Amino acid sequence: MELAARHYVRDSSAPSVLFFHGNGEIVPDYDDLASAFHAAGLNLFAVDYRGYGASTGQISLRGLAQDPPIVAEYFLKHAGSAKPFVMGRSLGSSPACDVALKFGPRFRGLILESGFADINPLLEMLGADLPDSAQKEAAALFSNDHKLAKIHIPVLILHGERDHLISASHARLNYSMIPQGQGTLKILPGVGHNDLLRLADEYF
Repeated sequence: MELAARHYVRDSSAPSVLFFHGNGEIVPDYDDLASAFHAAGLNLFAVDYRGYGASTGQISLRGLAQDPPIVAEYFLKHAGSAKPFVMGRSLGSSPACDVALKFGPRFRGLILESGFADINPLLEMLGADLPDSAQKEAAALFSNDHKLAKIHIPVLILHGERDHLISASHARLNYSMIPQGQGTLKILPGVGHNDLLRLADEYF
């Protein structure tokens, strides 16, 4: 199995962002957006999950849990001298938290965009009808609220005020779980799940 990734480098001395994208996205979707990261002084390293984009394998929750630490090991060897960030958008918030948990101080900070607290309401909305035992396992593996309580690097949470897919209540719950003094919560007004970049200046 092979995972596809692109490292958009403008300045090899600048920090890179290890980026886990959302469910309806693939790496090439970020070809144009990479320049905005560059303008903010960041390089971007985006990776596709199993079965997404040019990555091989089958889409699976198991892969979503197993692959990110392997990706992070590779990334950290090629990220350059500046301490990097890890970021997850929507579905990608869970693997980003996993990486922050496992590798902690090797990253400068964790950024969550439009992330969930408990994954089970999201899975139900996507049509996954899980028995109670599977819901408990899914929560243990993928829900972010309990992970954030154990993360000890700075965390920035970005969320749209009008997000109707993953409501801003998830962002507030996640923020409440971050150890005191390590979290920043930004609820962006007037935007939802997929249009935060309407406020691109404030976002970056």
